[in-house]
Amino acid sequence: MTVAATATLATTGMAGADTPVRENNAAAHAVQVLNAAVTESNALPDDFVAVMGYEPERQGGRLVNPGGSCSSPVPLPAEFDDACKAHDLGYDVLRYATANDEELGPWARKELDARLEADMHSACNSRTGDLDRAGCYVMADVAAAAVTGNSWRQGYVTPTKESFLPYLLCGLGVVLSVATAVFVRRENGAVS
Repeated sequence: MTVAATATLATTGMAGADTPVRENNAAAHAVQVLNAAVTESNALPDDFVAVMGYEPERQGGRLVNPGGSCSSPVPLPAEFDDACKAHDLGYDVLRYATANDEELGPWARKELDARLEADMHSACNSRTGDLDRAGCYVMADVAAAAVTGNSWRQGYVTPTKESFLPYLLCGLGVVLSVATAVFVRRENGAVS
């Protein structure tokens, strides 16, 4: 009961006008705890495993989705693995809340994305060389921008699994259009 009241009070200040009328208090509390440096063992709703179908594991002091990964079209540094798995668990908490018809407001996804960015940058600190560390920071910035852009595109609501195919085809179309324009321009310039 105290957890639910605390979660309700804590999320009220963060939530904006676009927050759903009824949020899942246990999921809201879980998001806040998952964003802490070390995750409490009782962070998740009691029926999370039954609803989501897997048991989170503890890695590096935090709860993670053991089957999670850095889903990216480009390879990311191995140091980001735990951060991505923790972020995947956070997104699963959002899905859990939605499955219970009590979707969390945009604040929750924004907090999870911000934590991912902080965790990736922190992971880069383990690199010893300045150039190597700087390259890692660049990859963290690129990955964070992609995650934030996708969350913005989806309106910061519960994330959905989407196919990369439409984006790949759109990108391919842009590349082909540019290549065609360059070719046509070059051909027209050669004729004159």
